[in-house]
This record gives sequence, C-alpha cells and structure tokens, in this order.
Amino acid sequence: MKTSTILIFFIFLFLNGFSQHAPDAFLGRIPDVGRLGCDQERNAEFFKEVNQVKEDLQLEISRRKQEAKQANKNFDEQAARNMMKQQGMSVSDADIHKMKTASKEEKKAMAMAMMQQNMNMSVEEAQKASKMSDAGKKAWAEGMSTEMMADAQANPDKNKAAQKNNMNMAEMAQEQSSLAGKIQASQHKFEEQLAKFQEIKAAKQKEYQACLAPIAKERASRPNQNLGTDSHPDLDAREKACYLAYCSFLTTEYQTILSRRLSAIMAMTEDYYRMDELTNKLAASTSGAKKEINEPGLMYLEELNGYMIHLGHSPVD
Repeated sequence: MKTSTILIFFIFLFLNGFSQHAPDAFLGRIPDVGRLGCDQERNAEFFKEVNQVKEDLQLEISRRKQEAKQANKNFDEQAARNMMKQQGMSVSDADIHKMKTASKEEKKAMAMAMMQQNMNMSVEEAQKASKMSDAGKKAWAEGMSTEMMADAQANPDKNKAAQKNNMNMAEMAQEQSSLAGKIQASQHKFEEQLAKFQEIKAAKQKEYQACLAPIAKERASRPNQNLGTDSHPDLDAREKACYLAYCSFLTTEYQTILSRRLSAIMAMTEDYYRMDELTNKLAASTSGAKKEINEPGLMYLEELNGYMIHLGHSPVD
C-alpha cells in the first residue's frame, strides 16, 4: 500500500470514528478416539468425558478472547497516532483523546485542520476533496502521492524509520498469509474427508436397512412366543449382527479420520503459535507500542475445539 494511501486511510478513520490453562494441558485430557465403539453404555461415558473437556476448553477460549478484546481496546487510535507521527504529522495525546470523545462534526473539523496544518491544504480544499467523485478522489490521491514522493526524494532520511517498519510489516504479513494458507489447506482436507464419510454413511445406512428388512418380515409372520412380547432370540441376534456390521464399519472409518485430524493439528502446533505471534507483532508495529492481542496458543485451542466438536458426535447417528 502506498504511503499516501495509508495516510489517507487513517485520516478517514478519524473522520468516521474508530470501529472496531495451557493448550498442551487440554491435549492431554482429550479422550482417545479408539475408545469410541458400538456399545451404547460405554459410548455414553466416553461422550460425557468429551463434553467436559469441550466445556472447559470453550471457557478457556472465551477467557482468552475477552482478554484479547480488552487488549485491543483503543488499538485503532494508537495505530493512527503512530502512523501520523511516522508521516511527520504533529498529533498529541490530547488531540487523540479529543478526537475519541468529539462529535462527528467536531472530528471532521479537527481532521480538516490537521490536513491543512500538515499537508498544506486549506479547509476549503479538504472539503472539496471529500465531495469529489470517485475519479476525482483518485486523481486527488495521485496528486498527493506525487507531492509526498517529491518530499521523500528531497528529504531521504525523513521517513527512513517508517519505511523500514513498513518493510518488516510486509514480510510478517506475507509469512502470516503463507501460514494461513497452510492451515486452511489442512482444514479443507479434513472437511473433504468428512464429506466423503457422509457419502459412505448414506450408502451403509441403505445396506443396514436392507439387512433388517427380511428380519422384520419374518418377525411379523411369527406368533409371539411369550404373551405381551414379540421376543425371538434368533431374530434379535440377527438384528444385532446387522447393527454391529453397520456400526463397526462406520466407527472404524470415523476413528481413522479423527486420528489423522488430531495428528495434523499436533504437527502444526508451531504454526498456530506463530500465527498468534505474528498477529501480536503486526499490532505492535502498527501501533508503535508493545501490544499482545492474542495470548499465544489461542488458535491452537480453537483448532482443538473444532476437533472436540466432531469427537462428541456418534458416527452412526
């Protein structure tokens, strides 16, 4: 992004107002997916453990997000102040505070005054620029860019620190984008496997119903052995065999998918931590102050939470 574009972006922020338990411990508590089976009582105990870990995990994620929200409070104004100072615009803490609490009209007037003071632009010119068509705004921005480039050439050392910081930010943003692509590719692969599993499940459900159909027909044709019941041990055993064939196949498939997903998450642990670190470093570079937006490990916890949601589902339901 050109320097002039960045500067104009932050000026318009002023005009419009500002928007905006250790992870490894949870990993050790996750029930082994190999315990998932076809015994309903055992599964009930398994899902109870899963839900408890999931609940604690979600509480931890909520805590971290709340702290991140608090840490992020007033971040936009710090970033804007730092960017303006880097561009040589004089802005005091009092100015920032006043802009934060001012009305929309007061913010507009202050921004116009700053543009006049720091960019040799009259209030009338600033007002005229704000009412331009898209083509006019583009031409105006290009003109401002030309002036700022000329100033940079005449004073090569003036913005050296800002240029170095922008370069570091670009490198970090590029690394962040690369890691995000890697993480999204892993998530997409998991989603594809789940979609394929649903197709297999639909086919197996038809097979299961086909297995049960002749048993139900035979059961209907037999007289009750005991008054008040339709119990037939041989037919019950055949129904159970149909269910076990159906359940065992799907459970094995589901276990394989979830095992691979958990292995993938664990293999990318450093990537998740690095994403949090880059988020914090980019925030610090933008605001000009040491600022930690995310407590390291938040993304990792969110990935584990996504895994836990699937672990808490029965593959045959």
